Amino acid sequence: MTTPHDLSIIVTAHNETIVCGPTMASADAAIACARAAGFTVQPIIALDSATPECHAYFHQSRFDHWDRWEIQQRDLGRTRNEVVQRVDSHNIAFLDSDDLFSENWLRGGLELVKAGQARGETVIAHPELNWLFDGEASVFVKIDQDDPLFCPEHFVFTNYYDSLCLSPRQAHLDCPYVHRDIPNGLSFQDWQYSVETMDKGYMHRSAPDTIIFKRRRDNSLVTESRGRKAIVRAIEPLAIDRVHQLGRSPE
Repeated sequence: MTTPHDLSIIVTAHNETIVCGPTMASADAAIACARAAGFTVQPIIALDSATPECHAYFHQSRFDHWDRWEIQQRDLGRTRNEVVQRVDSHNIAFLDSDDLFSENWLRGGLELVKAGQARGETVIAHPELNWLFDGEASVFVKIDQDDPLFCPEHFVFTNYYDSLCLSPRQAHLDCPYVHRDIPNGLSFQDWQYSVETMDKGYMHRSAPDTIIFKRRRDNSLVTESRGRKAIVRAIEPLAIDRVHQLGRSPE
């Protein structure tokens, strides 16, 4: 029997090609940094109904040190759910195939999770900064849920966090991504994941001095969702008489 890895890093791709060069270089650098700190990492490329061009790109020999899995979900959330079911690592981190990690992100996220375990917390780690580029130029700070500036009512309007987090595998089993239904105005799977995991007692924290660089394209899922004025599903933790309790310790 093999020992579970500390982390599975999962790059998801569908129709991307040469734009993934910097993505994969950043992922390899982050994996090397985490391994140098003593963590074991399983690298996986999840090709979800990949176009012929995308398939050919990721089957270059320079990616032979990655496991390549063929998925047929045609939905980012369902692809992630399937891959999570198939791995046995203690933790999961995702990377979209046109985004980038800072070199220290995986190491910082794993160290944050490990420190949380020592305090009796089950931590979901986030980068300190989300740096949006290409179709947008913005930087967002991701605060800890016990930060004095944290306000649970914020989740009624938007997500504090992001899907490119580092989570215990069990968190994804407890709170799998829901199906996206953009034509009917339902989207933002990561937003719902943030709320549901927080409601179940997972602690959301940011790893100091780490960054995820997110490419914002004109045809991205986020752009399409906003254009259709999509919203998160009505879920119990966001009910008007409950949301103020989200992420708060009982008195």
